[in-house]
Amino acid sequence: MDELADRFIALYWRQVAPFGEADMLAQNRGRQASAIIRIAALRAKAPTLATARANARWPALVKQIGRLLVDMPLWKLQLVGKERLDFLYEERLVDRGIVLRPGIAACFRSQFTIVQALVQTAWLAFVQRLPLNRPVLGPTSDLGEFLFGAERSGLRMIADGLRDLQDGCCFYCGGAIRDGGAVDHFIPWSRYPRDLGHNFVLAHGACNNDKRDMLAATAHLQRWVERNNAQETALREVFGAAHFFFDADASFTVTEWSYENAERAQALVWVRKGQTARLSREWRDWFK
Repeated sequence: MDELADRFIALYWRQVAPFGEADMLAQNRGRQASAIIRIAALRAKAPTLATARANARWPALVKQIGRLLVDMPLWKLQLVGKERLDFLYEERLVDRGIVLRPGIAACFRSQFTIVQALVQTAWLAFVQRLPLNRPVLGPTSDLGEFLFGAERSGLRMIADGLRDLQDGCCFYCGGAIRDGGAVDHFIPWSRYPRDLGHNFVLAHGACNNDKRDMLAATAHLQRWVERNNAQETALREVFGAAHFFFDADASFTVTEWSYENAERAQALVWVRKGQTARLSREWRDWFK
């Protein structure tokens, strides 16, 4: 429940920020949900998610949101109309967690982009329809970015640490970074929209923009694995000082899953600016 609550807070963190002339968009048909009020209260004291996680009130907020999840949405997620279909998980807690039914995790992974698009489209339409939001929304072309855009401001806090670890050079091309550089998600945000510390590298803005949503070629993957293994202590200090969530095992698991899917799809991977290649099975050598 703590992991679910942490993710719930992260998803709503942008959405409790002021929008236009409104202190906060309505997120419910009646009164504002108590979970939203609690998250907004902490955001008023800690404007970024990174600083919020370092705030003394964070553990209590996680526990509160966890209890609210058990009381309300966790047992409503599997309602279709008025019929309860517990096809995702049995509706009971096991050691303060839920146990997904066989095959559900694999299905979510393989269909992630479709599920995400459906959920975000439905939520966007719901927020737009709420009567309390109509006076403040006006043109809503930027509403989707406001609701679902990634929390980026905290990434700047770790740029200096990554620059020192990379000797001031771009992770991908090795050239000197003469401006601020760009904190890049090695596994692109579009493939796994969660900020995990070990997934960050510092790159030239041009390399970052050219790579975009592609996975990096095997040579880059090799350096990423070697860096995370050889510089584990230093990386933990960088992410810890910036109060950024990190989990090396989770990052490796997500990376292996991403490359498995890419190999299965015979996908192209990014080599350098203007050059791509077909992913070969050699990437597996780094996950034995």
